[in-house]
Amino acid sequence: MKKVLLATNSEYGQANVFLAAGHALQALDHGVRIHFTSYAPIAKDVASASAYSVQCSQGAQPWTFHELDGPSFETVLEAREKVENRVPLGAIISKPPAFFNNIELFRRLPGLLMPWDGPETVRAIQSFRRIVDEVHPDIVVVDSLLAPVLTACRHLKLQHVILSPNTLKDFGAALQPWGAFLWKFPAMGSAFGFPVPLQYIPANIFYCLCMIYYSLTDGIKRVTAAHVKRELGADLVTFEDLMMRPLPGQKILVANRPEIEFPLVVPKHLTACGPVMRAVPSVAEVDAELDAWLRRGPTVFISLGTHRFMDEDEAVEMAAVVKQVLDAADDRRQQGASGDGGVGGVKGTLQVLWKLKKKYVGKDYGTAPGSRIHGILGQALDADRVRIVDWVKPQPSAVLQTGQVVCSVNHGGANSFNDALTCGVPQVSLPCWLDCYDFASRAEVLGIGRWGSRKSAPACTARELGPVVVDVVFGPNAQSMRTKVKELAALCAKAPGASVAAAAILDEIDDRKGK
Repeated sequence: MKKVLLATNSEYGQANVFLAAGHALQALDHGVRIHFTSYAPIAKDVASASAYSVQCSQGAQPWTFHELDGPSFETVLEAREKVENRVPLGAIISKPPAFFNNIELFRRLPGLLMPWDGPETVRAIQSFRRIVDEVHPDIVVVDSLLAPVLTACRHLKLQHVILSPNTLKDFGAALQPWGAFLWKFPAMGSAFGFPVPLQYIPANIFYCLCMIYYSLTDGIKRVTAAHVKRELGADLVTFEDLMMRPLPGQKILVANRPEIEFPLVVPKHLTACGPVMRAVPSVAEVDAELDAWLRRGPTVFISLGTHRFMDEDEAVEMAAVVKQVLDAADDRRQQGASGDGGVGGVKGTLQVLWKLKKKYVGKDYGTAPGSRIHGILGQALDADRVRIVDWVKPQPSAVLQTGQVVCSVNHGGANSFNDALTCGVPQVSLPCWLDCYDFASRAEVLGIGRWGSRKSAPACTARELGPVVVDVVFGPNAQSMRTKVKELAALCAKAPGASVAAAAILDEIDDRKGK
């Protein structure tokens, strides 16, 4: 019996690939016992993923959850900002990607990649040690941002591999020949395109050097590392070490593959798995009424991620975008341009599902009659052609898998980008921080979508975004985008990333037992 210990942060952006890997491991080998360690907030999702995995894989055993001691990644970030009375990091990374905003971001970046202080790190390492002593795993699969467990695995010389939702560029750019990370690949958060335009190369070089400088001179990380060394005799290992100083023999499984990445040389220690997607119940299984609504016609799905909130003014801009798209669809239908095939081969009248997370500034706002949003979309809302909800019961990937979605409007996060790509859906990205700008650029480089807020990021405006969404759904390049993304989806489906990662993990166990 093989025992795998999956160790991840509790935030969805990191945890989803581990939930996917657990399911894929049991699909390949029903006898694998899955142990899952993380912070408390993810416990319910682990239980849900475990139940679904057992349902799908006959003979598979339920997963065992082990809670790590101490505050989660997000909790410690928020607490530190309050104690130190600093401008919230979220407010910094959500500012426009201008020069001085970027410099402040780079100054704070080490604290984002390694937020725990010395005592918190030691506490997590000690609890992880107890979990390892209890489980005796054959291998540990570690989140690239879970520094306490990265440190423990290296210090205790545990058999482990890294699993990350990040990209080949994130781990490989610094190792490219000719110093290409300085002048060719856009610096994190810079919002430069790929390759970096000639006029922005000096700024990109300066940004990269700033990141290196702030990483090397970060006093908080140095104090944390000294505390861990003093208390445990261990050398602190962080995400930055994996990027800049990978150890010989260290295997990193990346939820990315060369065909969906900026052109680069893939270092040998990286395993390009492809998108690691979580197996989820269908929309029909979770919400039959929503499934019936989606089946009425081609749908534009607007979902901007867990952390992307809209104040009323920006929501009104988005409502105007929705109105533009619906008007364009009606004009085409009146002209007979859509024919019997509908939009993108999906029959019916175009409709919009909009997951809106409201940010209240001064007063509440809504979509009921009398609201500004209803003033723009009242007719479509009353006819149930547009649905604005604060929560969608099925997973976003399940909505995309219905085959009814003809355009995904998302925030450019790794999971959202991969969800749309693997489901064969063109996308419009509205990036607002860090690597999201890279994913918006990837969509354009690959020819599978558009950057919808290049001039207005991190916000969006109807003047800029409306024509972009209309172009992706109806424009002269819409068919080529649909064709290209379906080709990439088919390529990824031949060797699903979760299965590739699971096979690599099992191979590592077999290799060790064979020695």
